[in-house]
Amino acid sequence: MSIAAEVSRVERKFVLPVKVAEDLYGRLRLLLPGDPFQGYAPYNVRSLYFDSFYNEDYVDKMDGLEYRKKIRIRIYSPDDQKAKLELKQKQGENQHKLSLSITREQAYEMIAGNYECLLREGSELAENIYGIMVKEQYRPAALIQYQRRAFAVPVNSIRITFDSHIETAEGNFDLFSKSPALFYPADSQSFEVLEVKYNHFLLGYIKDALQLADLTEESYSKYVAGRRYGLLPVIGRM
Repeated sequence: MSIAAEVSRVERKFVLPVKVAEDLYGRLRLLLPGDPFQGYAPYNVRSLYFDSFYNEDYVDKMDGLEYRKKIRIRIYSPDDQKAKLELKQKQGENQHKLSLSITREQAYEMIAGNYECLLREGSELAENIYGIMVKEQYRPAALIQYQRRAFAVPVNSIRITFDSHIETAEGNFDLFSKSPALFYPADSQSFEVLEVKYNHFLLGYIKDALQLADLTEESYSKYVAGRRYGLLPVIGRM
């Protein structure tokens, strides 16, 4: 187990009709390099989200709290032998994300509720995540997957992603399942989610290409969308 990444940056989200998103994607493809790992090819992202006994992370999002957090395990293929354990903390448009690389076996242990595996490697981050999960009685809450296309510009760590086909498996937490029947739509398939992430500031030519002034920023959550069938919207604290 080792720290894979620590990221602090601005994150802005926009929900776009498919036609608008595809037109924008085509314009950006003429200007920007693709993802360093996948190029312009779409790839799958699958995340298992954990939440407290009282679904406090879900409630914080529904209440629109300025500061909130998420804990998830992320993979990109059911065949992956490694996974990313991520603690994502958000305050307004600023995001701080800490990641650990864990084994497939450790992921299965956590899915079963055995978080002691986080204490075996002597990692301060692992111990912090362990403390949160035990104190607040975290357990698996929703399995979400979607298709992503990405652009990446090294200057200011700019990353622009287009996410579509958002699906959930709210009652099944087999992160490595190969069964397509496990998932069903988490939300309407009539839109895509645009995420614009950067440090310091967005370069002018990219800002002009995105035409963000013409777009409406939204606080969209794939996790909340993935729990829409089994957990009714919550207003106020439970």
